[in-house]
Amino acid sequence: MTHLLRKSFLRTAACLGLLTSLSSAYGWDEAVPAEGAENLPGVLPAVNETDGQTIYNIPALTLLWESQSVINPARDKVAHLAMDEEVVFVQSSAGVVTAINAESGRRFWSAQVGRNDEVAMTGTSDSQMVIIVTGPVIHAFDKFSGQKLFAYRLPNPPSAPPLIARREVTTGPRVDITRSVFVPLVDRSVVAYDVEVLHYQGINGALKPGVPRALDWRFAGGELVRFAPVAGEERLAFATDAGNINVVDMLGAEKGKSRFQFLMNSTTTAPLALVSRDDKEFLLAACDNNRLFCIDMKTDGSMQWTIPMARPVTQPITVVGNDVFVVSEGNELLKFDLTSGVPVAVSDSVQAVVNQSESIAGELPAYGASIELRSSGLLSFSPIQVMNRSTGQTVTSLIVDLNSAVQDLTFAADEQNQPALRISDVSRKATGFRAAKLSDDAKKLTLEFSDFNPGEDFEFFTDLVHLDIPSWKISHEELIGAEVNALVSPMRAAAVASSASNRRIEPLPPRSVKGQIKTVSRPWSVAGVKSLVAVSENAVYYSDAYDRVVAVSREHAGSSSVTPTQEYTLRINNRLTDRVYLSTASGRVACFTESRIELGALPVPSGYGLGWLLYPQSQLTPDFARYHQHPGGRPIMPDVPKQDPAPSTVSEAGEEMP
Repeated sequence: MTHLLRKSFLRTAACLGLLTSLSSAYGWDEAVPAEGAENLPGVLPAVNETDGQTIYNIPALTLLWESQSVINPARDKVAHLAMDEEVVFVQSSAGVVTAINAESGRRFWSAQVGRNDEVAMTGTSDSQMVIIVTGPVIHAFDKFSGQKLFAYRLPNPPSAPPLIARREVTTGPRVDITRSVFVPLVDRSVVAYDVEVLHYQGINGALKPGVPRALDWRFAGGELVRFAPVAGEERLAFATDAGNINVVDMLGAEKGKSRFQFLMNSTTTAPLALVSRDDKEFLLAACDNNRLFCIDMKTDGSMQWTIPMARPVTQPITVVGNDVFVVSEGNELLKFDLTSGVPVAVSDSVQAVVNQSESIAGELPAYGASIELRSSGLLSFSPIQVMNRSTGQTVTSLIVDLNSAVQDLTFAADEQNQPALRISDVSRKATGFRAAKLSDDAKKLTLEFSDFNPGEDFEFFTDLVHLDIPSWKISHEELIGAEVNALVSPMRAAAVASSASNRRIEPLPPRSVKGQIKTVSRPWSVAGVKSLVAVSENAVYYSDAYDRVVAVSREHAGSSSVTPTQEYTLRINNRLTDRVYLSTASGRVACFTESRIELGALPVPSGYGLGWLLYPQSQLTPDFARYHQHPGGRPIMPDVPKQDPAPSTVSEAGEEMP
């Protein structure tokens, strides 16, 4: 694959010069350049692979493993998929549960849970145990060995999947571990059981001495709960079908009692999401009146923010880091800031619009000057575009002044203080480009033209210099704040037409118009999303209408890449790690990991100066999945020193040594 990519890049570069805007390419991470390549020279160097520099790593999905769950494909199919950071659980419609190692794909165990074809809820797990409710019975297993721990019959069938929560309770110097399971029931209540009590009863057939009943507490809200509860450090939250969020204590003397109720005034449309950041617990909820809510669960219902949406959110809310990802009913994926709720904006480019209209009082504008400068991407690879959108005005010179830019930049120059520009022959001829000059401090670049008329465009490449940023790493965002000054004058044809008209407008002399470079942004959004699959450090993976896994940049949602996965029709919404888990209806589970193809770049001669040649260097794959919610639980691979090679037992003459 690397060989084919290399040939493709070489062929493309040879034909086109490969001057492209790489920063808009999906999910590419900036890497460290080769030594001595911080600033590219204006003179073309010799072209060989040691002269290059590493520019980007391209994320791509690679199949890590495949595993077959226990299922009868003739009459059975996958009913539920569940997972945590360590195990993937496949539940068949016949009631068979298969536990698979999430990292290696090795099958841990499989077991029949409940009766054949009995309706089951999606399982829930913690660090040691998995709980599955089939019919009205709670079944608990060791999640690694599959040992049956207990079974307990509920007073009523469940209305939503259960939740298991493990918490530490500190009493003086003593620390007790409590593990509880919470189940919403069809009688419009939520019940809580102590797992240790149920485990003791399952082994001994009776309750522990001093324990009057297995039920720990019951909250009767009078409204049906259709989504699984979520548990914080001390409180439990669940949303009713009517759109009311109930938060109750789960520990201490007040456990089972309401702390507050939050009214959304509309039907709940998606499961609750809960994340902890610093000393806050952010509870996110969505309802049918097209609103998204964020509540601090540690308070008495203080709302952090709310957002009106165009359509309701009907899929699970995913929070990774400070990013909130939601998929609306219109198959649109959006990203919001967790702390403020503000929709994330993407900086597409920077732009300066220099315009001015001139006319005599009481008359229509005679001459309209409008010059637009735009830049997008890394400046070593993306051109700066200058467009003359004036009416009857020609541009004779253009000055780009970096003195007011957000970064302390200068233009790259040679020993004679000539700017290092790369301009195509097409731009030169179209605009009558004459010369380029630099100020003594290399802060001002002056471009001179003889025939830059309305409707014409001029493009040029330039390298900038910064003390701390390599030139190949400087993007359009560093230009924000720079000033643009254009010298314009009326075209001869426009002046003659004005004097021949009845408006008595005299031709205006050449004049200078000014503007400033500002950012151009758009909301972070992706259309055509069937379901969100996973989020990595640099990419967002989703399933489209054709059951393909599509990746877009987590930073700017641009330049998608597609992995054909149509045979896998079931997806796990993985908010815990950066792995992509898919399954067929017959129970064949696949795990995809994000590998990275490292690209290099070489400066090469082209028809108009200096071009760039891209080629793949190496392919890298991470060792373990990245844990989003519990990063401390990620396995650590120890550094094992390489062994020294064993001494040879054969002499240089080819004889075996004693």
